[in-house]
Amino acid sequence: MEDLTLEQLKALAQQTQDPSVSIYLPTHRAGPETQQDPIRFRNLLREAERRLQEKGMGARNAADFLQAAQALLEDSSFWRRQYDGLAVFLAAGDFHAFRLPFRVEEMLTVARSYYVKPILPLFTNNGHYYILAISQNDVRLFEGTRHSIGQIDLPEGAPQSMDEALQYDDPEKQLQFHTGTPQGGGRDAMFHGHGAGDEDQKVRIERYFNLVDHGLRELLQAQQAPLILAGVDYLLPIYRKVSEYAKIMPDGIEGSAERMRADELQERAWRIVEPYFRRETEDTLAQYQQLAGTGRVSSQIEEVVAAAHFGRVDKLILAADTPVWGVFDRESGKVLHHQEGLSEDDDLALVDFAATQTLQNGGTVYALSQKEMPAGSPVIAVLRY
Repeated sequence: MEDLTLEQLKALAQQTQDPSVSIYLPTHRAGPETQQDPIRFRNLLREAERRLQEKGMGARNAADFLQAAQALLEDSSFWRRQYDGLAVFLAAGDFHAFRLPFRVEEMLTVARSYYVKPILPLFTNNGHYYILAISQNDVRLFEGTRHSIGQIDLPEGAPQSMDEALQYDDPEKQLQFHTGTPQGGGRDAMFHGHGAGDEDQKVRIERYFNLVDHGLRELLQAQQAPLILAGVDYLLPIYRKVSEYAKIMPDGIEGSAERMRADELQERAWRIVEPYFRRETEDTLAQYQQLAGTGRVSSQIEEVVAAAHFGRVDKLILAADTPVWGVFDRESGKVLHHQEGLSEDDDLALVDFAATQTLQNGGTVYALSQKEMPAGSPVIAVLRY
């Protein structure tokens, strides 16, 4: 089982085998509900088999086609290691299963390409963020969207506590620290120990945070998502000082990180990132309005898809709740057929394709609801030229 990366999303979006099966399922991390997850997945596979046969595939071939996904039903450890959602993609000679740190609607498509819109929130610039809840005794990493949050596994090599990070050191065990409130209302770090106590402890914390930051680097290096720190107030500036991640938010979630529930972290984090996301989206909408009539913007699906295909889209805003299917000729770069009423049988999801092409070519993608979109279009673009 894999954790989804931007490179994998790009590869999924470029896969054009017919048929291509996409399955989305809300899953559970613990509790009796976990027993229902494989049952609901089995039902989706039965429906996929039925649809494949409707498309002319023989019963035996349809069963063989879905064999890799069927094998998941026999893997009890797979279902014990779920996050909040599951995405499965199958085509001839191609199979992927991704854990998702947010809930998705149960969905099945059998089309000529994979349907990736439900996972786009992980890669849009106005709703995807990380939370690092850190203390001396614990490190937890969360991935959040506007409406959800999920804890994700730390990469191999990232320490999960200060003791683990510095286990080969010979620290002074008596060293302790706490915060104090000096006159004037500000809070500074106050360290108490033996000898050079406070400085020694600060150096140890810096080394610990440096190792955590290094351990997260591979996971975060390709990301543009904001990172919100959560922890005791005097620890947060120390982490900011040593970290190389450029998108750490200046405000953090202050308090004992070990005691914070995921839903509390999500609520407090969204208060921090929502104004940041809103400013970025409003700036893009303002730029779209300013460039109207110059040939540098478009709200026509045909034009936007072609421009994204050829790397001309700098910023894209899409309606996350509006699927648009159509037929696209990749050689000519033209949308050959698009109208109301088309379904997943018609080649590919055009807006999803435009989004992944924009990401692949270094552009930025934002997601809104259809009612928030200007011009009544499910997609608008600011073009590079």
